[in-house]
Amino acid sequence: MHSVEVNRAAIGLVRKPHGIRGGLKVTLYSIDLDRLQNMEQLFVNTGNNWRTLTLKSAQGYDDFSILHFQEISNRSEADEYRDLEIFAPRELLPELDDDEFYIDDLVGCEVLNEKQEIVGKISEILTPGAHEVLVVQNGEEELLVPLVDEWVTEIDIPARQVWINSPEETT
Repeated sequence: MHSVEVNRAAIGLVRKPHGIRGGLKVTLYSIDLDRLQNMEQLFVNTGNNWRTLTLKSAQGYDDFSILHFQEISNRSEADEYRDLEIFAPRELLPELDDDEFYIDDLVGCEVLNEKQEIVGKISEILTPGAHEVLVVQNGEEELLVPLVDEWVTEIDIPARQVWINSPEETT
């Protein structure tokens, strides 16, 4: 039996369990609730493997959503998903304009400063609150760059490059 690789895009981050019946409190990235409710299968990468989850219900609030899945029936099972990203098949997501991208498309992009010096590569995206933060790795060194206009000046997904201001340029 052959496994087929699915092209996935991150659509949200599980914050914590919600209620006793296995609900998940999720911060959605750039997907609207109507489109999400029409998706049956979503995915979570546990670090060891991909889990397929079947969406049972989705309710939206101001800055988060509550999702229920058939595979999660209680709070302790829901707690296993804390701080994990939820992915959807990319073909089910809307087409993007040329100046738009999915947040996880940034992982692996080369980061350059205003002097055209290579700063490193984006290894992950953190979502601590008000905005995403790029984790830029250069060997053992790690730089955290807020994903805001003051810091990030250009994003070129086809070229796999992100241009940033150096810390001294933003003060």
